[in-house]
Amino acid sequence: MRKALYTASAVTPKDMITPYSGVSPNYNDYIPFGSDNLFPNALALFTRQSPNHRGVVDSKIEYCLGDGIVPVNENDSELEDMIARINFEGESLIDIQEKLYRDEFTTGNIYLEAITDKNQSFLFLNHIDATMCRLSRDKDKILIHPDWSQYTGKNDKHLKSLPLYPNFEPDSVKGISAYRCIFRAFKYEPEFTFYGIPKWIAGKDSVQIDIRTNKWNLARLKNSFRPGATLVVPVSGKAEAKKVNDMIKGHYSGEDNQGKPLLITKSRALENEKADQTQYIPHTTEDKGSWTELHTQSLSDVIVAHSWYRALTGIADNTGFDTQRILNEYDVALSTTITTIQSRYIKIYQKLYNDVTGQQVELTFQNSPPIKTDKYKFIWEARRDRGLPFDETDEKQKLIIM
Repeated sequence: MRKALYTASAVTPKDMITPYSGVSPNYNDYIPFGSDNLFPNALALFTRQSPNHRGVVDSKIEYCLGDGIVPVNENDSELEDMIARINFEGESLIDIQEKLYRDEFTTGNIYLEAITDKNQSFLFLNHIDATMCRLSRDKDKILIHPDWSQYTGKNDKHLKSLPLYPNFEPDSVKGISAYRCIFRAFKYEPEFTFYGIPKWIAGKDSVQIDIRTNKWNLARLKNSFRPGATLVVPVSGKAEAKKVNDMIKGHYSGEDNQGKPLLITKSRALENEKADQTQYIPHTTEDKGSWTELHTQSLSDVIVAHSWYRALTGIADNTGFDTQRILNEYDVALSTTITTIQSRYIKIYQKLYNDVTGQQVELTFQNSPPIKTDKYKFIWEARRDRGLPFDETDEKQKLIIM
């Protein structure tokens, strides 16, 4: 495995997120993302190293996915089959959606490959890892490389490129003639023209605090497994030294080196000299605190930076597992955040299908609360909660279900 070239806690954000105002002579093929062109990779590394940050990202993904994507018309079996297998790899639309959410919530950018044929009779969709994508210098293509830290130039054998949507180019996929392009979208930020940045970027310092306090506590724990004292024992020679050492080991029952005495054997004083005595020298330490308050504040700041809700992250508070608070915050999130994000993606899919194949696809996300509190509901209420069309006046939907 190739050695990592950086760590999230070592990232210096001083100039890495400065807006890029022009094409540098050092980057003749593409527009860099960050001062070293590895800013998306640093963002992804933050998400892998910070438990709090990762937890919030995962929570947002789960709630925004809801119960899946389904046709508005329950009887549209053709559309249902189409979204069940959205590409050559056999992935479903919800599989693609989960990856797009992770890219958006982590890097603020998404890349979606569109595949069709010469007659535009179908549309397949593939997710492209956002950390691998860079905008070409001419801003008409997306360059894709698996590791930009190892990029050697435009003739790099690992480099691929796709034209930006809606400019399809002919290609062959698994032996099938196809036309491909890439659709991109990113989170708007003033001064950032070429790439988006994630919503949580203002909380990057809090994410680093989470990473650093975890590392400090782990280091302190490891360092705590140290000798508890130094025991100096006079012996007559190597044989007696081994006997003393074996006897002490036989009585030790601690974990690793925790509390184990550091044994030092020395030759006894010579005849006519003052007799040596066994010495026991205890080791003391004053490790103070565990950065608990700092760690807690970091968590709160990360949640705020994500514009998310504490109860939905699964974090237990002093009040315990408050189901009513979870439901209340879910209702707020559903009406202010979740459905807004879902609607944006539905519009993307509708646009792609309408532009490429001429199909008018009607899709919707199904949503349901994380906790079921009512045993009885009207059918129309159940349909409403799942994001399906409902009619309060329909006699059939006025029936009660359990």
